[in-house]
Amino acid sequence: MSWSASVLTTVSSDTEPTIVLTFDSAKYIFNVGENTTRAFLQSRRNWKKTRGIFLSSIGTQRASGLPGLLMTFADSGLSNLHVTGPSGLLHFMAAMRKYTFRDNLSVNPVEVPLNQSLEDGRSPVYTDENISVYATPIIPHGDMDTLSVDQGIPPGSTIAIDSRTTPQSPQSASKRKRTPSPHHPSKRFVRGPDLNLLSSLSPGRASSTLQDVMNKSDFDPTSLSGNLAQAWREYIVHTMFPGTKKAASTPSGSSSSGNMERAKKKSQPKKDIPSGPKEAPAPKLVRISQPPGFNKNLPVPEHALVGSPEPSRKPTLAYAVVGSRVRGKFDAKKADALGLKAGPLRSKVARGETVSIMVDDGQGNSIERTIKPEDCMGQSECPGAILLLDVPTPSHIPALLSSFSDSAAFAKYRSQDNTEHTLRTIYHMCGKDVLEDDRYKAFMHSFSDKVHHVVASRQHLQNPVTFTSAAYNQLRLNQLDERIFPIPKFTLQAETDISTLSDLPANTLAMQSNLVNDIRPPRAPVPEKLDGTHDLFHPSIASSTPLSLPHLTQQRFEEVKSTVRGREGASSSSGPGRDVTVCTLGTGSAIPSKYRNVSGTLIQIPGYGNILLDAGEGTWGQLTRNFGDEPSTANNVWEILRDLRCIFISHIHGDHHIGLAKILSMRRKLDPLPSEPLYLVANHTVFMYLRDYSAIEDLGFGTPNGVIPVSSDAIHWRSGSFSPSRTYDSEADQRSSQAAAKQLCQSLGLESLTTVDVEHRIKCHGLIVKHKDGWSIVFSGDTVPTNKLVRAGTNATLLIHEATMADDQVEMAKAKMHSTFGQAIGIGKSMKAQNILLTHFSARYPKMPPPSALKTEGPNDPVLALAFDMANIKLGEMWKLSAYMAAIEQSFIDSPEENDLEESIIDTQTDIS
Repeated sequence: MSWSASVLTTVSSDTEPTIVLTFDSAKYIFNVGENTTRAFLQSRRNWKKTRGIFLSSIGTQRASGLPGLLMTFADSGLSNLHVTGPSGLLHFMAAMRKYTFRDNLSVNPVEVPLNQSLEDGRSPVYTDENISVYATPIIPHGDMDTLSVDQGIPPGSTIAIDSRTTPQSPQSASKRKRTPSPHHPSKRFVRGPDLNLLSSLSPGRASSTLQDVMNKSDFDPTSLSGNLAQAWREYIVHTMFPGTKKAASTPSGSSSSGNMERAKKKSQPKKDIPSGPKEAPAPKLVRISQPPGFNKNLPVPEHALVGSPEPSRKPTLAYAVVGSRVRGKFDAKKADALGLKAGPLRSKVARGETVSIMVDDGQGNSIERTIKPEDCMGQSECPGAILLLDVPTPSHIPALLSSFSDSAAFAKYRSQDNTEHTLRTIYHMCGKDVLEDDRYKAFMHSFSDKVHHVVASRQHLQNPVTFTSAAYNQLRLNQLDERIFPIPKFTLQAETDISTLSDLPANTLAMQSNLVNDIRPPRAPVPEKLDGTHDLFHPSIASSTPLSLPHLTQQRFEEVKSTVRGREGASSSSGPGRDVTVCTLGTGSAIPSKYRNVSGTLIQIPGYGNILLDAGEGTWGQLTRNFGDEPSTANNVWEILRDLRCIFISHIHGDHHIGLAKILSMRRKLDPLPSEPLYLVANHTVFMYLRDYSAIEDLGFGTPNGVIPVSSDAIHWRSGSFSPSRTYDSEADQRSSQAAAKQLCQSLGLESLTTVDVEHRIKCHGLIVKHKDGWSIVFSGDTVPTNKLVRAGTNATLLIHEATMADDQVEMAKAKMHSTFGQAIGIGKSMKAQNILLTHFSARYPKMPPPSALKTEGPNDPVLALAFDMANIKLGEMWKLSAYMAAIEQSFIDSPEENDLEESIIDTQTDIS
C-alpha cells in the first residue's frame, strides 16, 4: 500500500501550510488556511476521495479556508467527511451556520480536549484501514493553569459587540467541569429539528436534558453552559450538514450530478442547464426546518474549550500519523513445510484467512492442523509515520518538549530502535524565533538522523507567487499599463536562508508548495515534476529578455497604447475625485478560480483613508500581493491596513465576507495599534457571526481604536423607512450606529455614507458613498436589477455593479437573484452614472466575459469597463480601462489554454453567491 505526503501550500503572502496525505483509496488534509480551495485549483490536484480534515488550531491562520472547502466538497459530490481539531472546533463550525451548510454532506466533528492527560494520547483520534492519527495538545507556557477558567463573556446584543470581555479584561474565576469530547466520529443526523434525534449525540452530551430545554417557549441558547452548551453546538453542526439526499426540486444549478462531465468541457455558457420559473428558488433563501434558537447567538464557550482568543497564545495540536502495518509476503517454503499445498486453501491463507487441513503425523495417522496467515508469512513491514508540529511561539516549546518526553504515547517517536513504526518526516510549522531557539534545535536533533525535517517559517522561506496563472496574465497586462496592472509582489530571497542556520539537522529543508514525500515506499522529499505550463510566471519574470507576447496581442497593445496617449490630454481626468483609486482585489462570484478571487474592492481616498467593499476569502492575500508587506516601502499593505477606516459587508454569503475575520485579526497585529477606529458596516447576521467567532479569536471589538459596528439598516438612504420592529436592532443600537456613521463620514471627509436594500436571495445591501469634494461611488452588492439602487445613486461618479451572468442567461440570473451584463449596464444608464465598472463574474467566465458585455450605444453613454483582479484604476482614468478592453480580450485569447477544475462546480455553489 503506497502513500505519500505532499505540500499543497506553504507560508506565503496568501497561504499557510497545508499538507495532503494521499492513498489510492483516500486523501487526508492537515490544516486549511485561507485560499486552500483556490490552491487546489492552481495545483491541478483534486480533492476527490477526501475523508478527513485535521486542524492543528482553531482560527484564521489554520482553519479559515474550512467553510469554503466544505461547500466545495459537497458541491463536487463528497458525501461524508470527518473534521478533527482541538477543543473549540464545534463552536468554530457552529458559528458559520448562517452561511455554511449543505444538505447532502454529513460532517462528523471530533474535538481533542486541550486539558487531556498525557496518557490520553495513546488512543487515536481517527483511524481507518489506511492511517491512525494521534494528537496531543501544545499549550503555551503560562496558560497551563487557566484552561478551566470561564471566559466570563456575558450575552449581549448583536450590534454591541464591544460589550464583550476582551483578552485584556479580568476573567471570571468560577470553575466548571470539563466538557468531555468524543474520540469517535459523531453519528449522522437527518434533516430538521427532530428533537428525538438528540439521542444520537456523542456520549456525555446530556441530550435528553437539552431536549427538555429546547422544548421551552423561551429557549435561549446563550443561557446554556457546560455539557448542554456543547450538546447544542454539536446539534447545530449536524443541522448544517445532515447528510440527506437532495430533493428532486432542487433549484437550478445546485445539484452536483453531472459535474465531472462538465469539467471535461471548455468553460462556456452552459445551454443545457435547466432554468425557468418552475425551478427558480424563492427570492429569499431560507433553510427549512431550522431548530429553535438557530438564529440566536451561541453560548459563550468556557476558556477550557478554546484557550486564549489571542492568536499568539492559542493552544495547538501536534499530530502523529501512522500508516497501516503491511503484512509480510507469503512464504511458500513455510507453507510446504506445514503441508499446505498449492491450491484453493493456500490462496485463502494468502488472503489472510485461517484454514484447516489433514496432515500425516509421521506415524501413519491423519490429524487436523490449523494454519493461520502468520504461520506462512514473512515478517510484516514496519509502518511509516510522520509528525506535524504547530509551534507558533517560543512559549509553546516547553509543552511540546513535555509531550515528547513525559508521554509514552509520543516519546516513542524519538526512539532510535522503535519496532512499532518508522518515523520518516516531521513537518514543522514554526512561528517567529522558534527555529532559532536552542531548545527547539535540540529537540529536532533528538530524532533519528534518517528523519527528514520540513520547515515552514515565515522569516526563513521565500515568498514566490502562489497563483501563477493569474500572475502570468497580470504580467502580460503590465506591458499594456504598468500602473493599472502592477506585477504581484513576491520575493525569491528569504529574510534568513534556512541553510545558513547553525545546528539544524542535516536533513532539514524549507517547505515549498508541491514538495512530495513518498512514505511508502520511502523516498526523500523532492519537488514534484510539473509540466512547463504549470508556472509561466516565475520563468518569465526571471528571464533577462522582456516577455514575448503573441504577435496579434502585441499589435493590439501597441494600437491601444497609441490611442490612449493621444487622448490623455483631452480626456476627463480633471473632475472631482479623479485621484481616488479603485483596487479590484476579487472579481469572481461564488467560488475562487485561478484567475479571479471572490469579492473584494478597495477604495483609496487620498489624504483620508480607505474603504473595503466586501471581503471574500483570500482578500488579505490579494492586498498583500498588490501592495507588498515590506515595511520599508511606501504604501505597503500595513499602511493600507492602518488607513482602513471602513469595511462594508453587503450580505452573509460566504464569498463576500469569509476573508473578513482574517483582515480584522491582522489589524490586531499592527504595532503600534491604529490611531483611529475601523467602522464595520454590516447587517445583523454578519454581526451575530462575528460575536460568536470573537469568543475564539480576538478581532478587535471593544478595544481602543478597534472595530466599531454600524448597522446597515440604521443608515438606510431613506432615513426612517426602516423601523426597529422591522430589524434586529434596538433603538439604542440604531442611534449608536448613526452616531458612528457620522464619525466615519468625518474621518473620510464624506458628505454621507448610506445603504440601500437590494434584492437578493437573502438580506443584502448596496452602499452609496458621497464625498464633500463632489464625487460619489455606488456599490450594488448582489442583486437583480432594482430601481431602489437607481434612486439612491443618481448621478454617481462610479457605479460598481455585479454582472454575474451573460445576457443569454436572463432566467438563470433571475433564479439566482443576480444581474446580467446588460441589466447592470441598464441600471448605470438609468442612474446617469458617469462610469460603470462591472464585477462579480460567474466562474463560467474564468478569464473574461463575452465581448457583448461591453456594447454601448452612443457618445453620451457612461464609460464602461470590466473589473480584473489586482487592477488599480483612478476614477479620472476609468476611460483608460475601458479603452484597453479589446486588447485585454486579445491577450486572453492568446494565453495558454488550461483545463480548470472549477468547471466541475461552477453551477453548484448556490448558497454563497
